[in-house]
Amino acid sequence: MNVLITGGTGFVGSRLAQAMLDQGWHVTLTGRSQSDRPEKDRLTRLVCDTTENGPWQDAVATSDVIVNLAGKNIFTPWNPRTKHEIRESRILTTRNLVDAMPEKTGIVFLSTSASGYYGDRGEELLSEESVRGQGFLADLCRDWEAEALKAEEKGARVVCMRFSMILGSGGGALDKMLTPFKLCMGGNLGRGNQWMSWMHLEDLVSAVLFLIEENKAQGPVNFCAPFAVRNRDFTKHLAAVLGRPAFFHVPSFLIRGLMGELGAVLLGSQRMSSSTLENLGFTFGWPEVEQALGQILGRG
Repeated sequence: MNVLITGGTGFVGSRLAQAMLDQGWHVTLTGRSQSDRPEKDRLTRLVCDTTENGPWQDAVATSDVIVNLAGKNIFTPWNPRTKHEIRESRILTTRNLVDAMPEKTGIVFLSTSASGYYGDRGEELLSEESVRGQGFLADLCRDWEAEALKAEEKGARVVCMRFSMILGSGGGALDKMLTPFKLCMGGNLGRGNQWMSWMHLEDLVSAVLFLIEENKAQGPVNFCAPFAVRNRDFTKHLAAVLGRPAFFHVPSFLIRGLMGELGAVLLGSQRMSSSTLENLGFTFGWPEVEQALGQILGRG
């Protein structure tokens, strides 16, 4: 099996690549900087900008599977320039991948999307059939998925992976949270009532491998654990696992004032359903956030 992973040197991509190598597959990664990690058998690294056409696209036609993870980190102050970069890094990479696919291909194309598709939805349980929300991220996810789904016209099987918050060691959202909690300065965001959908990185990797083999999987799929958690409960569980108090909270007005549009996203409520993955036959290793945090932080 030949696999191409765009954005493959990051938090998710590096773990996914290792799992695929362990399966005996040949993996090609794209990234913008040269890695100092030792070379491995069956692993090829391409240093390139996937928003631009180039020789890197030659790897598309020889791939059985493409996993598209490329995109500029959204957790940076938003202004017209950074929002443009966030959008273009996703839309152009996806477009370039589809353009490079041969006609009548049998490629399995798993392209990232995000929970931002749904916007701020309060108490609503969100399935893949739920209507799109409002805001920059919702519009971006709509257009991002539309670019990926054009690959169906060439015969590819396309899955749009709507990532929730991915929890794992050594990166991602959890890595950014740990310092204030370890300093006993952790706490709720706003009132803490908002729903947080999440997924253990190990389950994400397992789900990708599962969907590659599951021919019934097509279209949008929520990547989230079965049990979403309110922000205040996530705060309580993380503090308990770390053995730290969590008395502080950041008022909503301060988050919005300091972070603007991104602050509103952080305060948004998204209670995603994992029923599509479960109905396809996927089994979660870490369905409960307290156990997942304990395992990640070495206390499980």
